[in-house]
Amino acid sequence: MHDARGQAGGSDPNTRSSMVSQAGSPGWRVAASSAGAGLLALSWLLLDDRRDVVPDWEADVFEAINDQPDWLRWPLWFPMQFGNFWMCAAGAIGVYAATRRVRPALATAAAVALAWGGAKVVKNVVERGRPAELLGDVEVRESGIHGQGYVSGHAAVAFAVATVVATVVPRGWRWAPFAVASGVALTRVYYGAHLPLDVVGGAGLGVVSGVTASTAAGITWSRRP
Repeated sequence: MHDARGQAGGSDPNTRSSMVSQAGSPGWRVAASSAGAGLLALSWLLLDDRRDVVPDWEADVFEAINDQPDWLRWPLWFPMQFGNFWMCAAGAIGVYAATRRVRPALATAAAVALAWGGAKVVKNVVERGRPAELLGDVEVRESGIHGQGYVSGHAAVAFAVATVVATVVPRGWRWAPFAVASGVALTRVYYGAHLPLDVVGGAGLGVVSGVTASTAAGITWSRRP
């Protein structure tokens, strides 16, 4: 006799095992970490051997973004804050409030810490200056910019959070966290704080940090459509 609960409630062990195996497949981790590492490695390789030289194509991209109207400064200020270190706490609280799950919240905090700390390490190794130090006629829209430019800590933090959040949102919305993170990266160029390769490298570092934190927390992709 068949167990009605197994048919109606999906409690059949084979069915559950298949679902868990599919959700826990390491494929997404391999793909995401490879993409992140690839962005970081490619941006690093594209840097000139002399860190005080900006390739012409990168200078052109920077100018196209940095020269946008000044009235955008204040509308873009708020989303730019999603790349700050305080996302270690605020991001974790937000994720917990949305999911009521501890592991994604802890993974968010850990991802931010990894991204921020990793960015500091890369900055000290590469020692690339800020746009105003390397280019002329830069519109700097933020005070207190100091230190090295590559990689962008804001971009790293934003993409680290996005990578963790993407594991818990419905499949149809997985693009949204990365869209927000991309916006954060672009604001850093607009504000004159970073060059394009700085934010590309930061994005790659952030994705790697997010995958690392998610894996350590045992998080799998959400199966919700």
